[in-house]
This record gives sequence, C-alpha cells and structure tokens, in this order.
Amino acid sequence: MSFSAEQSEADGQRRFAGFIYRRSTLWLVLGLIMLAVLIGHQTLGVIDRDEARFAQASKQMLTSGDFITPYFMDELRAKKPIAIYWLQASSAALFGTTDIASYRLPSLAGLILSLFLVYKFSQSLWPSSVAPVQAMVSVMLLAASPLLIAEAHLAKTDSVLLAALLAQQLLLWRLYRDRAEADITGPWLGFWVCLSIGILLKGPIAPLLAFTTCLGLVVVDRQAAWLKRLHSFKGLFVTCCLVLPWAIAVTAATDGAFLDIAIKGDFLSKVQSAQESHGAPPGTYLGLLGLLFWPGIAFAGFIAWLGRRLWREDAARFCLVWFVGYWLVIEFVPTKLPHYILPALPALGLLCGYALTRTMPPPSRAMIVISDFLFGLSGLFGLVLAAALLWASVRFGGAAGGASFLSAVVAAGLIGLCLWRLWCWRRHRRITDLFAVLGGGIIVHILAVAGVVAGASAIHISGRLADQIHKLSGRPAAIGLVGYHEPSAVFHLGRDVFLLEASEAALFMADATDGLAVVEQAAQAPFLDTAAKLDLELVIKGRVSGFTVARGRDVDLILYQRASR
Repeated sequence: MSFSAEQSEADGQRRFAGFIYRRSTLWLVLGLIMLAVLIGHQTLGVIDRDEARFAQASKQMLTSGDFITPYFMDELRAKKPIAIYWLQASSAALFGTTDIASYRLPSLAGLILSLFLVYKFSQSLWPSSVAPVQAMVSVMLLAASPLLIAEAHLAKTDSVLLAALLAQQLLLWRLYRDRAEADITGPWLGFWVCLSIGILLKGPIAPLLAFTTCLGLVVVDRQAAWLKRLHSFKGLFVTCCLVLPWAIAVTAATDGAFLDIAIKGDFLSKVQSAQESHGAPPGTYLGLLGLLFWPGIAFAGFIAWLGRRLWREDAARFCLVWFVGYWLVIEFVPTKLPHYILPALPALGLLCGYALTRTMPPPSRAMIVISDFLFGLSGLFGLVLAAALLWASVRFGGAAGGASFLSAVVAAGLIGLCLWRLWCWRRHRRITDLFAVLGGGIIVHILAVAGVVAGASAIHISGRLADQIHKLSGRPAAIGLVGYHEPSAVFHLGRDVFLLEASEAALFMADATDGLAVVEQAAQAPFLDTAAKLDLELVIKGRVSGFTVARGRDVDLILYQRASR
C-alpha cells in the first residue's frame, strides 16, 4: 500500500472515530434499533407459551378491571409479580388490546433504556478522553446479543427487568466507587427503589444480583465497611413501602394462594429441581455463551489481556464480580433457560469495551491462546447460526415461506461479512472493522427474529387458525379446542374459548348448534366416536397444519361444525 493510500485510510479511521465520539451517534443507533424492532413487533406472530400468557393476562386485566391479580383465562397467573402486567396493560390501553405489538412496547422501552444505561455506566466506570468511544463499543456489544434482541421482540419481563437491573447496578457502583468519601449519603435511595422495581418485575432476581455483587466485592476486598452506605434498614423500609401494598392486596384477594404458588410452586421448585423439562448440568451457560453473545464472544478473550487490572482497578473488579457471582449461582440452579444469563451480559460487554479501547502490555502466551480460541469459536458459532437460520426457513417456512428464506439468505450473507470483517480487525485493529462486525451482528439477529421466525408460517398456527375461522360464512357462537390448548390460540380467539377433551367436545357440539370444534388429529377418533353415539352429523370446514414449538411436534387441526338440516 502506498503512503498516500495509508494516509487516506488513517484519515478515514480518525473521521469514523470522531463520528463515534459524538453523543448524537448514540441517539442515531438507538433510533435505528428502535425502528427495526418496531417493524419486528408488527411482523412477528404471537409466540407460545410465555409471551401469549403474559399478553392474555394483561388483556384480561384491562377487560376485568382487576389490576391486583393476573389471570390467564380462569387460572391464577402466579409465576411473575405484577409490574409487567401493569406496563403491558397500560400500553395496550393506549395502542389497542387486540394487536400483540401493543403488549411488546414495554420490552422495546426496556431495550432502549438498557442500552442508554450501558452507555452511561461505561462512562461512569472509566471516565477518560476515550470514554464515549468505549461506551459505544459496549452499547453495540450488548445490542448485538441475540438474546437481548429476541427479548425485545416479545411481550415478556426480561428486557424491562434488564433496564431496572442496570439502573440498580449503576447506583450500586457509585456507592462502591465513593466508599472512601466522608459523605455517606450517595444514591442509596435510588438503589433501593430500582431493587424494589426489580422485585415487582421478577421477584428474587434483583436482590440476587445485588447480593452476589456485594458479597463478591466484600470477599475480594476483604472489607465490608462500605456497605453502610447502602443504609440497609432505611432501604428495606423503602422496599417494604413499595412492594408490600401489592403483596398484601394480592394475598387478600386470593386467600394467600398467589404467593404460595409463586414461592413454593415456582421459585423453590426451580431451585430444588429441574422444572418443565428445562434441566441441564452446570456449565451449560458457559457453553451457550458463544451463541447468546455472538458476535461479541470473539472479543471476550481480550478481557484476559487486562491481567491484574481486573483485580486492581475498582471498575474492572466490580464488573468481574458482577458477572462471575451471578453466573456461578445460575449455573448451579437445576432449572436452566437461556434468558437467565441476560443480567450478566452487560458486565461482559462493559469489560469487553474497556479491553478493546485500552493500550495494554504485550499479552502472555496463555492470553493469546484464550483470545485465539474465542475467535475460532465465534467463527464456528457464526456458521452454525447461518446454517440454523437457513434450515429453519426451509423447514418451517411452508409454501409461503419466501420471505423467511430470503431473510435467512441475507442473514447468512451478513454473517459471512461479519466473519470477514472480524478477520480484518484481527489483522489491523481498525475501528471501522470492529463496528462493522457489531453492527452486522445487530442486523443479523433482527433479521432472524423479524424475518426468519416471523415468516416461518408453520410455527404460527394460532394466527392462521384465527384467520381460517374469520373466513367462515358465519361466526361460530362458541369455539372448543381439542388437543391444541396453546395460549396463543386463547389470545387470538378470546378468553371465552373452551379447552376441551375429545368426549367433552362432542357434548359441546351437541349443545352448541352454532359451535365450532377445532380438533387435533390425534384426538379425532375419540371425538368422532362420541359424536356418533350422540347422533351428531358433522362437516369439516377446514384444516390448519403446522409445528408447535412449545411441544416440539407437528399438528393437524380439523375444524368441525354441525351439518345444516
């Protein structure tokens, strides 16, 4: 390369760094991500089972006027506290109760707030002349996580919870950072308010994260005097004032059943044994990190290059304790779900951003081996992700799956581009290559959710079933579902739908002359046998086939109505 070409490239790198340095770049990135996720909210059908249950419970909260006790149909929805239902119900009241996108807006708000807090967090941890660039690297690393992108598209708790946890951890860091100051006021009140919000969102997760972080810092530092800055007695009083009113109200409304189910039936059962076939051995999250933090995992090896800084610097030590403490706990909990690791990912992103924007001494051989291994692992996971997207688009796209397949092809091409730019970054350490990798990762994961999954018509059975029913010549007076009791069907068809066994459905059709029975093929024989005994003449009005992700099998739904006499 000639001197003029090298000079031109260097000028380009400096201009790009100057662009990243500006605060307006953060707003541009957040705006583009928000727009892309909003589009995904519209294209993605209702996903079973958690999202559909959350959204349906929030919808029923609006229709019933009961804002204390969430219900899914007539079943007490006691697995999560109340805050997410309040947020989703408020959003649906403003933007409509029938569209699933209305219930997803709190998750989008959680995503944007989380990314903004990561930006502020990074600058608070390491204030310097390169802080804005470092903060943007951390923002992009977290935004490129497929786990966070997926959660932002769903009407669930975890994206909103992450924002509350980041605010909590940011205030905890400030209390820890200023531990040597004589003034012991600090932002303790804000910390306890954020922790209380976290409790109202997802119970024990916020206290667990705060506890593991504080305990880890006390063990590493071998001193606990700074904990008095938390004003624990005052803080617990604040938490009681914020949490207990609802807890008392829901206990009174359900005669204690809500908290009994939430604590004994959900929390303790998950801690004691694997629940709902979600068991896995310790080390599972470490193994999944390459996928759940792709493409950021390629840069995680550079954290090891920090060496003693991880222990000697307050900021790096705080993030390391945050990640390791929480990760160790969830690794040894028998029940494992991918989103359990989400509260630890910001700490990893912050450490990566710090390591990538600092001049460090020559690494040891072990450090080089670690970083090379993670580089290779990121390439492997990238190829696996591309293959999985292409396979899913073909397997579940159906006859009308062209959009899903096209999205998968584009995503696979972008993955290849990310891997090429990753190789370029490894050779030249150019900031443009770094942001190309992370920006490409964000686009890939949005395409995966809003394109591939949204276009995979085979998995969106309930939406197609609702469309088929609406096309019938007469709207059925009542609908019974047999063998297909997915929550998404309840969301689409309404809470008055009946979830029946085969014999019950035949009796239902005998009573409801204008009724409709939707029978899964496996239940067809006993349904028709009972109908024959009742001398019912039935006609098939349509069929809907697909694949239930929640149950992991193909289903064929047959629509029956009474024959006209």
